[in-house]
Amino acid sequence: MVTSSNSSTLSNKWLINLSIICIIILFISLNTLSNQLFNSARIDLTQDNLYTLNQSTYEVIENIDEPITLRLFFSDKLSRDIPSLREYGQRVRELMEEYVVGSNGNIILERVDPEPFTDNEDLAMIFGLQGIPLSQAGEKFYFGLVASNSTDDISVIPYFDQSRESYLEYDLSRIINDLANPKKLKLGMASSLPIGGGLAYPGAPSTEFVKPWIIYERLSELFEVINLGNAFRSIPENIDLLMLVHPKNLDEESKYAIDQFIMTGKGVIFFMDPYSEIERNALPLEQRRTFIPSSNLNSLFKKYGFFVEPGMIVGDRIYGRQVTIGRPPNLRVTTYVLWMSLDKQLLNPNDSVTNELETILINTSGAIELTKDSSVQLEPLLTSSKDSMLIERFKIQFRPDPTLLLSEFIPVNRNLNLAARITGNFKSAYNDKIENNETITNANHIASSQANIIVFADTDILANQTWNQSQDNFGREVFNPIADNGSLIINAVEALSGKGELIALRSRGISTRPFIVVAELTRKAETAYRETEQRLQKELKNTEQKLRNLQRTASVEVKESAPILSKEHADTLKVYREQIINIRKKLRDVQRELRVDIEKLGLFLKISNIWLMPIIVFFASIIVFILRRKKRISHLEGIRNR
Repeated sequence: MVTSSNSSTLSNKWLINLSIICIIILFISLNTLSNQLFNSARIDLTQDNLYTLNQSTYEVIENIDEPITLRLFFSDKLSRDIPSLREYGQRVRELMEEYVVGSNGNIILERVDPEPFTDNEDLAMIFGLQGIPLSQAGEKFYFGLVASNSTDDISVIPYFDQSRESYLEYDLSRIINDLANPKKLKLGMASSLPIGGGLAYPGAPSTEFVKPWIIYERLSELFEVINLGNAFRSIPENIDLLMLVHPKNLDEESKYAIDQFIMTGKGVIFFMDPYSEIERNALPLEQRRTFIPSSNLNSLFKKYGFFVEPGMIVGDRIYGRQVTIGRPPNLRVTTYVLWMSLDKQLLNPNDSVTNELETILINTSGAIELTKDSSVQLEPLLTSSKDSMLIERFKIQFRPDPTLLLSEFIPVNRNLNLAARITGNFKSAYNDKIENNETITNANHIASSQANIIVFADTDILANQTWNQSQDNFGREVFNPIADNGSLIINAVEALSGKGELIALRSRGISTRPFIVVAELTRKAETAYRETEQRLQKELKNTEQKLRNLQRTASVEVKESAPILSKEHADTLKVYREQIINIRKKLRDVQRELRVDIEKLGLFLKISNIWLMPIIVFFASIIVFILRRKKRISHLEGIRNR
């Protein structure tokens, strides 16, 4: 016979079990419902808003008139044992999903897992995606993108290199923009340097062939590049933008063609150089001492109201890069004032060309100045610091001496312009000749115009080795940017062409967050360690010198055919040993302090993440529960009082 007490207990258990089942069902239902209703709702809490599309990307997406399909090839199964690749794969996929959400159905994302020895892997190979070998069995890891539009135009990213994460949104937006607007503007390029590939220098043997520079390949992705050579007589009318790199020995007809192109109001970007290292280094050794690798168009520039200082190179004592000089064992590090590493303080924050950039590397640059009677406006893009000076070219013509340049350095106490935007009303440099019927005759001559040009007083800023680091990536040479030179040049060209939508995307943040505090602690400890080590070496050297001096003068008594040290020798040796012990102890103390500081920080982070945050959440939930309960009770009391 079941008592009422037992019956009540069974009933309570049944109610508890039923409640648990209902809670589980409710949780699953709410989770499923929220995924359906709020799948587009997102909160981006990252410091650089990595998962939030830039306004420039939205402008690109809004201009899509036809569907664009993004096929993401990612070897999902093969990536399970490679956490870093798997995390970056998730980062790329989630960013692409943001494009899909923001495009109102105009962008379609397809995910493809090219498993080894399947049709999907064959498809990846057909599209030219790069497979990374993972085993001797022939398994390859794929991580690339194939994008296409409704007219079967295709654009491919062979492999998502994590070192280009800061350019990820730019690369995706550029591909979408190109597919949405397949017609490219025409960029006319004239250069005496092999920027587009070819012979390393004039008269070189056929074996001296160089590939197109990285910046040329980047520009070719955005524009239809038309090479004009270095001895053009005219510029085709269908050219939308002109880029002149180290023009040399141009005749009057070529200069007049440049002048009249400027007068049309179209954009022109100049790269002039009083000392082009890239040109000099391409020459045979026997020609380098006598050859002057410079370019000069001041005959045009001065008519417009500015000029590039002829034969003068900018040196900067603060932003000069550190170089190693001498030969072993006498190697030493010093500042080479002619090679500069410019940070944000020397980049114009108010110009779209430079305001998103961080670091620019520049070698043996000239300076840009306005003429005394100039009526145009010069807006600096890159400058030196005030601790800079102009150095005559002949001082480095034969063999640069960084130490001598430093010893003779006299700063001018003002910023020197390394690159600048020149705007205003330009008057043709050939107005006088046209009026006097000299040399140039043209019935369609344009006498003046509002113009907008950009001038760089350096060509080495374009060279691969200046701003890229080469590394082997599974048999394929990959160039990873170590500075923002490439973004700077593309920004400048796009700004002059009116295609500035993607400028803000080229230097966004990365998802990996370095341990900045730990790195700073390590750096300080290493600095102290090095200083102590140097002091140790100096003391050792001094002690050894003292011992040698004593050995020359002190007498040595001989007993049983063995040398016996004098008391002075013994005392010195004792001091020497004590110094070694003391300084080694200091070194150990520095290393121990480094470990202690880092371990303290690690312990704090562990306590914060494992204990402190859960405790805070726990008590916060209790407080919220109590407040809600009080509010509910007061609400019920209010109802009763009615």
